[in-house]
Amino acid sequence: MINCLAFDLGANSGRVSVASYDGKTISLREIRRFENAAVWIGSSLYWNLGMICDEFPAGICQALEEYPDLASVGIDSFCNDYVLISEDGDLMAPIRCYRDPRAARNEDAIYARMSKESIYKVSGNQIAPFNTLMQLAAIGFESKSDLLRDADNLLFLPDFLNFVLTGIRRTERTIASVTQMYDHKTKDWSDRVLEPFDIERRLFAPFVDAGTIIGEITDDVLPAEGIEKLPLVCAVPEHDTAAAFMAAPADENTLIISSGTWMIVGCETEKPIITDYGFRYNIANEGGIDGHHRLIRNLMGNWLLQELKRAFIAEGKMPEWDYGVMGEVAGNLPPWQWPIDVDLPTFYAPDNMREKISKVCVKIYGSSPKSPAEYTSSVCSGLALKTKWAAEKLETMTGRKFERVCIIGGGSRDKYTAGLIADATGLPVIMGPVEASLLGNAMFQLIALGKIKDVREGRELIKNSFEFTKVEPKATDEAAAAYEKFLGDFNL
Repeated sequence: MINCLAFDLGANSGRVSVASYDGKTISLREIRRFENAAVWIGSSLYWNLGMICDEFPAGICQALEEYPDLASVGIDSFCNDYVLISEDGDLMAPIRCYRDPRAARNEDAIYARMSKESIYKVSGNQIAPFNTLMQLAAIGFESKSDLLRDADNLLFLPDFLNFVLTGIRRTERTIASVTQMYDHKTKDWSDRVLEPFDIERRLFAPFVDAGTIIGEITDDVLPAEGIEKLPLVCAVPEHDTAAAFMAAPADENTLIISSGTWMIVGCETEKPIITDYGFRYNIANEGGIDGHHRLIRNLMGNWLLQELKRAFIAEGKMPEWDYGVMGEVAGNLPPWQWPIDVDLPTFYAPDNMREKISKVCVKIYGSSPKSPAEYTSSVCSGLALKTKWAAEKLETMTGRKFERVCIIGGGSRDKYTAGLIADATGLPVIMGPVEASLLGNAMFQLIALGKIKDVREGRELIKNSFEFTKVEPKATDEAAAAYEKFLGDFNL
């Protein structure tokens, strides 16, 4: 039996789980979970890095108590956010959340220096204010350039946690590939993008590929008492979406949806596809793993439901909110009454989500949801219709015709939304695995340890280890009519 520890840090929670591989199947056992949330300090939004750096090693220690033979550790998280460190490894500044308004404040100045089209032609990444390039460029435009000049290294959040464990500074490719600064053709940082914004190459640590070993955990990181042997730290797909896609039971005709705070709708391609059409519809290229390039469209996902939950609980209208119960109640409502375009800019920032959705619905439909279930219906029906829109764009870019949808991640528990997506796309929907990021993370640890050969073998392993639910499309005519109206209502 091989035991690997997978740490997945999301925008709302962090999870430490042990994956156990017996040569035929793989299983997961959660060891520790903690809440994670960005916090406002003045007018800026930050992650609580101190709390993360407390919880993560505590999770490793807890796992070692139960699994003293733990072979390895792998870390994945959301992308784009970074830590600046000194030559001695000291923290240079708090870590900003990608939803911090600084980058959006400076968008016009940034794109005046290098146009959106020019950046896209190099990186193939989506145009969005949260990208690392936008964050770094904004530092210069707000007269904080000394931060970058004085820093010795920029490490993305999982890279920094690997550094805390091992003292080794490396940058994993999947997380580099989504920064708007990575050139997929050269598989290196792009001087064409870095130079206009005075971002120096020296900031970046050497690359490491997923499926390799970074090094050993240093003796001073974890309490030595009772620990006979410390696990190795492996490079895994650090971008949680990349890790999740690896766990999908998918082929080239599968539309993959990684459903969590964001809903990432995509498919796998051999190489990047960077075209004017892709730029027009903000289709992103994400790479870092040979043969498993990801072509995706990012949708604003369950973030809206998370914010609604927070709002209704704060108002005392929903002392407890269960997404499954909400979906069941919403399933008894007319499905296409208030579908919203979940990607409207107004929904990007936290706070006041109920009011924001209400205003959009009143403007488009002349009325708005009232109950929590009606708001759930509004968001989930909008997600389903926007998924169909994204699927059509991906089919045009790849020349494919998708035959099925696979929903992975936490959102794969949501039968209500899966049913709406089946109806909207007219395709069967396979739900699972739920813990896709953790399983993709563990898969690459097993590859690094030489226990499995590649992604294909890893996917077969996952397919043979877990049960999957299938949802067939039903009310497709009604959904088709709603889709045509949706396109016109939101000028898509």
